[in-house]
Amino acid sequence: MAAAPASGVTVVLGGPGTGKSLVVTEAAAGRVAGGSSLERVIVLAHSRSAAQQLRRDITRRLDRAQTSAQVTTIHGLALGLLGRYWPHEDSPWRLLRAPEQESRIRELLAGAPADAWPESVRPALGTRAFARQLREVLARARQLSLDSEGLAALAAGAQDDLFAAAARFMEGYLTIGDFSGTLDYAELVYRCRLLLTEPDVADGVRASFDAVIVDDAHESDAAQVGLINDLARLGVPVLAVGDPHERIGGYRGASPTAMADLGGADARQLRLTRGFRCSASVTEALACIDSRLDQRTAAPAFSAAAPGGLVEARVFDDESAELAHVAAELRHAVSYGGARWSDLVVVTRAGRTQLSAVAKELIRLGVPVEVSGDEIALAEQPGVGTLLLALEVAARGGAPESDEARLLLSSPLCGLDGVSQRRLARALLAGHRNLGTSATLLGRCLAEPELLDGIELPEAEAARSLAGLLRRTARRLEAGAEVQQALWELWDGTDWPTRLREQALHAARRANADLDAIVELFDLAERMDDLRGAAGARTFLTEVSGQEIPADTGRELSAESRGVRVMTAHRTRGLEWEQVWVIGVQEGLWPRLTRAGLLLDAWRIDADQLAPPGQSLQLIPERQLFYVACSRARSALRVSAVQGVDGEGGRASRFLAELGITVERIHGRPDKLLSSAALVGSLRRTLEDETASPGLRRAAAVRLARLAGVAAPDSSAGFPGADPDHWWGIDPPSSSGVDTGGPITITGSSLEALLECPRRWFLSRRAKAEGGRQSRASIGDIVHLIAKQAAEGGLSADQMRAQLDRVWQQIPFEAEWLSATERSEIDQALDRFARYQSTGLNELVAVEKDFRVPMRIEDREVVLIGTVDRLEREPDGRLRVVDLKTGRRVLRESDVTDHAQLGVYQLATSLGGFDDVAGGERRVAPPALAFVRAGESLPALVSQPSIDDAPELPDHELAVGPTWVHDRIAEAVDIVRGGRFDAVECGACRFCQFATSCPVQNRAGKAKP
Repeated sequence: MAAAPASGVTVVLGGPGTGKSLVVTEAAAGRVAGGSSLERVIVLAHSRSAAQQLRRDITRRLDRAQTSAQVTTIHGLALGLLGRYWPHEDSPWRLLRAPEQESRIRELLAGAPADAWPESVRPALGTRAFARQLREVLARARQLSLDSEGLAALAAGAQDDLFAAAARFMEGYLTIGDFSGTLDYAELVYRCRLLLTEPDVADGVRASFDAVIVDDAHESDAAQVGLINDLARLGVPVLAVGDPHERIGGYRGASPTAMADLGGADARQLRLTRGFRCSASVTEALACIDSRLDQRTAAPAFSAAAPGGLVEARVFDDESAELAHVAAELRHAVSYGGARWSDLVVVTRAGRTQLSAVAKELIRLGVPVEVSGDEIALAEQPGVGTLLLALEVAARGGAPESDEARLLLSSPLCGLDGVSQRRLARALLAGHRNLGTSATLLGRCLAEPELLDGIELPEAEAARSLAGLLRRTARRLEAGAEVQQALWELWDGTDWPTRLREQALHAARRANADLDAIVELFDLAERMDDLRGAAGARTFLTEVSGQEIPADTGRELSAESRGVRVMTAHRTRGLEWEQVWVIGVQEGLWPRLTRAGLLLDAWRIDADQLAPPGQSLQLIPERQLFYVACSRARSALRVSAVQGVDGEGGRASRFLAELGITVERIHGRPDKLLSSAALVGSLRRTLEDETASPGLRRAAAVRLARLAGVAAPDSSAGFPGADPDHWWGIDPPSSSGVDTGGPITITGSSLEALLECPRRWFLSRRAKAEGGRQSRASIGDIVHLIAKQAAEGGLSADQMRAQLDRVWQQIPFEAEWLSATERSEIDQALDRFARYQSTGLNELVAVEKDFRVPMRIEDREVVLIGTVDRLEREPDGRLRVVDLKTGRRVLRESDVTDHAQLGVYQLATSLGGFDDVAGGERRVAPPALAFVRAGESLPALVSQPSIDDAPELPDHELAVGPTWVHDRIAEAVDIVRGGRFDAVECGACRFCQFATSCPVQNRAGKAKP
């Protein structure tokens, strides 16, 4: 009945899985069976991927082939009508995708006069966030059929100078679009509606189409609803299906009243009540979520498609444990449940901050993963990033910086892995020992290829080829070549394309994704064929790197998935899977309640007024997004969060409790992973277990030998780690020590870390393997900077807080509530520091003072370097170092007695490290740690005895002397020279980033026997 042809407007409401898309398919097929054709029946979907799927479904229902099928998006329909009835004078209209639109807005903002915008927002004009907000304002205005004059009138009525400036910008933006023959999405629909007001065009449209069928009509914005109603007023029958509670495109302007506005009061309304997707358990959970949404716009309740089913809500210890359990369940579903990988999906809330990390961890845990290329911004694709880096270097003349050189050497353009780079670095050092360290020479070899002369190694030849490629590309740019030609020079100058092709033909998912992204990059370069030379290359790089919105290429949309899909909740719209895992459902992340706009809030714009600034209501759309993500499941739905503690990620979301089931707390990690890596690990543990029986160990060895001979389709090892030739620790050490080739540099913090745990020091300081800094590290940096400004400029506590206000919003916090807690504590810390500074008990000599002091420890040269927060002079003339600490933990005096960092500061002072500011004074007063978060009115000060007064530690004899600091430095020098960096259980184990691979810890963080 819902799919039967009818005149006027028919609106069909149905919940998830009730057959809305089936109604669209049957309606289109019915129209064709009744004598029409797909050329005369317009079928509109919310995206190109959905349109492709609908086209396939409709075609399968027909008994004859169709040409020029009108299965498209509403923007595709509008562009077609515009091209037919209002062609551009010079070339066909071109649709600006969102990344290109933001780039154009940033370009226009950069060229605008300074007085075009209010003074209060001028510092933000060059930011991407402001360009994004301005793009949303322009789109919102056009969705409400407002031109620049209409927006200016609203701004004048609200006396809002910022929106008045946006109205002036809008006029210039539209004018430039007309000259260039480009339109953005909102402008396209606006102009199409204007076009339909012309009698000749209306007659032509009326004669061309027999019906308009709209899938997911709830995702339409006000202008799109208006366009559909315009077609209905021309006499074209309209069928629209949707569910207001599944509206998740609000950030793109989707109207909450779209379904009610279609056809108005005269529309015929039908309801779908039978479910075809969700099991009984999933249906009940969805009903619990739906009950918290606006029931005035609700689709009718629907029945379950099958009895039973599974719904679980779990809270894990941390993200690592969460993904470990998810990986175990995914593999169990395939190994024991009979599911295919493509039947399973893992859904996250955020894309840029979650997708890559989740995908990498699942792959590490042995789960094949598919991430659509259109989920990730173009510049973030690995293959594209390599070409862009090479293009950037070529635009500067072809000589990369040291860090760039190492990245290019390890990239597919050169292909040197870590071992190959070390071999090349050693060869460079052997030939040019007087020019620096091996790392320095490796970083210089591409910019100075003459360093490679005389080195007969395959690695050196590869580096020479890459250096030559960069210089050839640089010369082409200097000669004024197009950017696309320079890119092709880089792409075609190595065997990388051949290798990618072979990998793609062997079903390598990463190779397919790289090829898709690189084709998209060349498409973009072709569209920007007016960019030439080095300047054009820099403009192109700015354009691509500034695209924060993933490009919707549609290249991968028809490919069948071969792994578990990992995607954002927004991308799940219109899809379904047998089992669904919704992860990372944390308060502050899902729901994300922060305001979408800070300066320009597009949702303030209404058709007849500009609303006053205020907190936008984000909870309802966030709940609708959660509802859609959960409703993708047929038989099983698992929702999870992690148990955050103070400062570590917040709390589990309120949405878990809204599923209507008990939330389960899961501790630890799964006991057993059904993966190749877990199997190999289990066999290797058995083989090395001296308590196991000889027969069992022999059987493990035989299994490992068999697994070592298995190859994957791309010829790589099928079971990595099974071959003993690749086991760590099998070969003897490559060297018995380290020749540093010069003085050993020691800092206070590095000495402390090296003595505490040599392994952690090596991985963090030498291998640079430590991850990004957390919000507390950022806060510490900011407090130190403000303290420096306060000391130099005499700032009061209020002035320091004002400085903090300027940067606080830029600090990344794991949860909103944590920001407020931290801010309160830091404000109190600044008060304590201001009072300490005003006491003036000691003379302030210097702040953030660097030192560099050479010395000898036995037979080795050592250089002490570092920076002291405050250098003060006591009344008796002695120098005192005060080190500011922003952490919560306050040390006791017994903990500070042998504090290595303070000891280095003392020794540097006594050796003349501050002679330039202290007038030659070298006597040392007891240094102190100032804990600004603790203390009553002043920071809590914990002092260390002066090495002038106490050169030895209690109960410790000096081994090197003359002070205990010399002994500690000697220990550090012995460790570095010996080249053996053992793991040591210590207080840092609780927060060490390398604990999972530590040989002295198990998963519980306890020492192994």
